[in-house]
Amino acid sequence: MKLARWFATLAACAGAAVVPLAAHAQADNYPERTITVVVPWPPGGFTDKLGRMVAEKMAASLGKPVVVENRPGASAGIGSEHVMRVAPDGYTLLVTSTDGTVKLLQGKGTDPVTQFTQISMLASQPVTLSVGPKFKGNTLAQFVEQAKREPGAIAFASNGEGGATHYGMEIFARQAGIKLNHIPYKGTAPALQDLVGGQIEATLVSLQGVGAQLQSGRARALAITSPKRVEAAPNIPTFAESGYPNFDLTLWYGMVGPKGMPEPVVRKLNQALRAAIAAPDVQQALRSAAAEPVSSTPEEMLSFVQKEAARWNGVIAR
Repeated sequence: MKLARWFATLAACAGAAVVPLAAHAQADNYPERTITVVVPWPPGGFTDKLGRMVAEKMAASLGKPVVVENRPGASAGIGSEHVMRVAPDGYTLLVTSTDGTVKLLQGKGTDPVTQFTQISMLASQPVTLSVGPKFKGNTLAQFVEQAKREPGAIAFASNGEGGATHYGMEIFARQAGIKLNHIPYKGTAPALQDLVGGQIEATLVSLQGVGAQLQSGRARALAITSPKRVEAAPNIPTFAESGYPNFDLTLWYGMVGPKGMPEPVVRKLNQALRAAIAAPDVQQALRSAAAEPVSSTPEEMLSFVQKEAARWNGVIAR
C-alpha cells in the first residue's frame, strides 16, 4: 500500500512537471508561423498606426511575419470579440484601448478583464475638442456659450456609439451644463470627414488623429485634455486652463490575446513589445503625435485594466 501511494505521488509529480516543460518548449519554438495583430478600427487612425509600428518591430525581433488585420465596427467590439473567440496560442493578438474596454463592458457576456490575456501596455494620449468650419468660435468658452444659447443644436461626432469619446463628451457636457447632439460614426476618419465638410460641429479626437486637419486650417482645436500644454501643439490650451480642471480623458492602448495563453509565450511577446516601444524611432513617432510611450509587465497591465474597468463601469451606470 505504501509503495502504491509512493508511485501514485511520483506519477502526479511527473504529470505536473510535464505542463511547464511543454509550455517552455512551446515558447522556445514560438513563433513558428505568421502572427496576426487585429486592429478593431479602420485603417489610418492612431490605433492602426500604432499597431503597424509595433508589428514591424515585433517581426524583426521574433523572426516571423507579423501582419495587421483591420476588423472595424461596433466601437471596437467586432474585432475585440473576434480575438476573444480564437485559440489562445499567441498567433492572434489585439490592440486594445480605452474605447474597446468601454464597449466590451456594455456587451452581453464580454469582459475586457477576464476574457483576455493582458500582455503589455503600449501608449497613452490626450484628446482634443476640435471643431470644423460650421462652428464659428475659437475658444472653449464660446463653444459652451453657444451650446447654452441653443441646447442640442451643436452636433458632435464620436468614433462609435458607447465608446470613450462618446462618453467623454457626455461627461464634459454635464460638467459644463450644456446639451449636445451625439452623432456616432464607424471610426475617426469618417467623423473627421464630416467635421471638415461642415455636417457636424465638433468631436473629441486625438491630436494625431486631427493633426492634418489642424495644419490645413480645416479644423481648430479648442482644448486638449493633457495636464499641461503639449510640445507638439503648444498653442492649444488645456481644459484645465480653460475653466474645466476636472475633465480628464486620457486614451490608453495595449496588446492582449485570448484568455488562457501559455505564460512563456506571454513573456516572450511582452519582451518583444517592450523592446518595440523602447525603439527610438517609435518613441519619436509617438511623442510627435502628443502620445506617451508606455510599457508594462502583464501583471501591471492587468492591474491597470481592472481599475479602468471599475472606473468606466461607474461612468456607464451614471
